[in-house]
Amino acid sequence: MTRADDTSEVRDRLLGWLLPDGSPAGSLAQEDVERFCWYELPVKWMAEPAEYPHILTALAELLQDADRPRTAAVCTSEVTREILDAWQHSPDQGRAAYRRAVDASPVTPPDTALLTWGPVMGIDEAVARSNASRLLEQALDDSALVPGARGYAAARIKRLERWLTTPHPAHDGRTPLDAVHSERRRTWAEAPPAARRRLRGTVMELLSVVPEAPADTAEPLRWLLESVGDGVMLTQAGYLPRALVIEAAERYDWYLPGMVPRTEYDVVRLAELHELARAARLLAKRHRKLALTARGRQHLADPALLQATAAHAWFGDGVRAELAEAAAAALFDGELTLDDLTAAVHTLAAEAFTLADGSAPRPDDTRHFLWQWLRPGEALGFLAYRDRRRSTLSLTPTGRAAALTALRARAHAPRPAPWA
Repeated sequence: MTRADDTSEVRDRLLGWLLPDGSPAGSLAQEDVERFCWYELPVKWMAEPAEYPHILTALAELLQDADRPRTAAVCTSEVTREILDAWQHSPDQGRAAYRRAVDASPVTPPDTALLTWGPVMGIDEAVARSNASRLLEQALDDSALVPGARGYAAARIKRLERWLTTPHPAHDGRTPLDAVHSERRRTWAEAPPAARRRLRGTVMELLSVVPEAPADTAEPLRWLLESVGDGVMLTQAGYLPRALVIEAAERYDWYLPGMVPRTEYDVVRLAELHELARAARLLAKRHRKLALTARGRQHLADPALLQATAAHAWFGDGVRAELAEAAAAALFDGELTLDDLTAAVHTLAAEAFTLADGSAPRPDDTRHFLWQWLRPGEALGFLAYRDRRRSTLSLTPTGRAAALTALRARAHAPRPAPWA
């Protein structure tokens, strides 16, 4: 139990807890001080709430003596008082208040377009995040970043992204971004069960290199976006205009020879594209007019962005995405019959998943999920069948690049659980 009248003992205990290696108080990172004040003190320390003010004042004095006034202010701030009060109400309220404060802290590294920090981290990611926090703290100390100033948020992200892509000695000369991605790929490839490990292991080497985005990636989607352009009038039923439907059927040989489709839903692959473009917010409807969004125009100008969005839409999320991983991995070896592809994917489905009633999936269940990947893949031009009887299918060149893009994105995604 801490004795409130013994400041020297409190200081010694604080130093032993926060700096067990004997480093000086001036080396404390602000994120470590925040963690202590907002979590460790109320949860892990043997101290009564009545003693908190004395403990925090002692820590603030230590930091003031080490010429760390901004970090010292954390100890006696209103935010710290509110968090400690929340812990007294309930653990749930305390944890929620703690998370809000951490998210709002100027030394918490923000997510960027290059990297979203994960709730579960490996060693490399934890080291990178800690160093990123110190980077931001130093910028605050030097007044290179000023919270609340105009352009602060953008400048913060720009500084962090520059650091993420610069070789760092903590990662043996690799960039922090490369180190985090490499670690995440390894964790992704090692996830149980054995069937998942086998399938992911076959593509691991391919994922170490950023795939190029062909200029004609997702060409049918590009054609649809360009054809809609500034706007087309939908039918009363909300379908694409018939002239556009006929053009799509003829352009891609998407309908029965010698026959003319009547509506969009006579051409299933066009309907898939339309739904995908709307879901991805590349096209938007106002009244009966369908037109490109600003996001859609941005995608038309950037093949890599179009590929990333199309690849994510193709793979989807959840179980569908896991089975899409397996299907893509199988097709990297060459063309397969639908039965052979189903068998390869079912190996994972049978080992890793159960149906809603708790039973194991049957091959027909796997084929049903597989079709949710095959239909948009064909519509996007990522999959090709050898003939109309669909005897065999394979990845097209753009499909191979898109599959690698989707697999890299999944392998590099933050982990919600150790083996996600």
